[in-house]
Amino acid sequence: MDFDIPTRGGLEEKLQWTRTNAFLRNLIHSAVDGIIAADIKGKILTFNIVATEVFGYTKNEALTNLNVRDIYPNNKAFEVMRLLRSEEYGGKGKLRSYQTDVIGKNGKIIPISLNAAIIYEEGREVATIGFFHDMREELRIKNVLEKTHIQLMQAEKMSSLGKLAADVAHQLNNPLAGITLFAKLIMEEYDLEEGVKEDLSRILKDAKRCLDIVKELLEFTRQTGHLMRPHDVNKAISRTLFLLESQALFQNIDIEKDLGFSLPFVQADIQQLKHLFMNIILNAVHVMEGKGKLTVKSYLLPDSNRVCIEISDTGPGISEDILPYIFEPFFTTKEEGEGTGLGLSMVYDIVENHGGNIKARSKPGEGTTFIVEFPITAKANGGDESEE
Repeated sequence: MDFDIPTRGGLEEKLQWTRTNAFLRNLIHSAVDGIIAADIKGKILTFNIVATEVFGYTKNEALTNLNVRDIYPNNKAFEVMRLLRSEEYGGKGKLRSYQTDVIGKNGKIIPISLNAAIIYEEGREVATIGFFHDMREELRIKNVLEKTHIQLMQAEKMSSLGKLAADVAHQLNNPLAGITLFAKLIMEEYDLEEGVKEDLSRILKDAKRCLDIVKELLEFTRQTGHLMRPHDVNKAISRTLFLLESQALFQNIDIEKDLGFSLPFVQADIQQLKHLFMNIILNAVHVMEGKGKLTVKSYLLPDSNRVCIEISDTGPGISEDILPYIFEPFFTTKEEGEGTGLGLSMVYDIVENHGGNIKARSKPGEGTTFIVEFPITAKANGGDESEE
């Protein structure tokens, strides 16, 4: 076919324009961030594939029914426009790396990093375009790394303190035994006034308390000799409660058990396991001052190879400023002379030695929940409970 020059030139120009548009559309829909363009009234003109994934709207829903202001909670769209028109984030008409929240179709808040610009024609604002980078996965990884860092620091601190505690305990043991022995000999072999006997009794009482602390220190630092076998945590919990609930301290405590059915076994030293549960339970009963509700739950974490145990009390709770320190050695909120501050430290140490993790959740006036997780193991060659 033969075209004259002007007609053929017009077709080539139109073809080039079509190709450019197709390339731009492909570019926008291939972007790794959500891209949304809207006119000055908020009507959405561009809504790429990633934007549909982030916000949950289909492209058709966004282009026909959605206003760009609707994707921001609490009228934050006006704040974004104010910043775009200011010099604060990259100059007038631009907004760079601004972290804010948007809201998806399902109503969930989504943290994003926003890069945006105003589009001008002859000095007039005609549209806006925004690049929405979903921050959810980055923030999740950041939280995991922060928790891991805290756990590593805590483990290193506990290891150093454990070695120091073991040295101190061994150095104190012999002189304390001597104090106790000779105080008893004096009381038995001499005719003493009542006041002297009372003083010696006080010496024996304080020496015994020191010996108890030394005993707990040595238990806290014991790193070897554990008999590790597959065990049923439900049996360990039940037997611990059986030993404790008959004591006078538990008389006015309502105990609720919600133990998961047929839980996988965990690799553990059964005595250490019982010692762990006993410490947490006794701690809970003490803070409730002998009156309240103790709840013990066990279950398999979904999509995980870990067993979880929760022990909750209805006590006064723990304030936010104290909560991070409760597993540290010698930290206690009890009156002077009433506690060693080693109980929860030993609990932490036992959990760590068994490859698990422990945390506490608490608010003042709402009680406290200790959450312990252990990795599961094969049931074969399980420990014989009758050996204990």
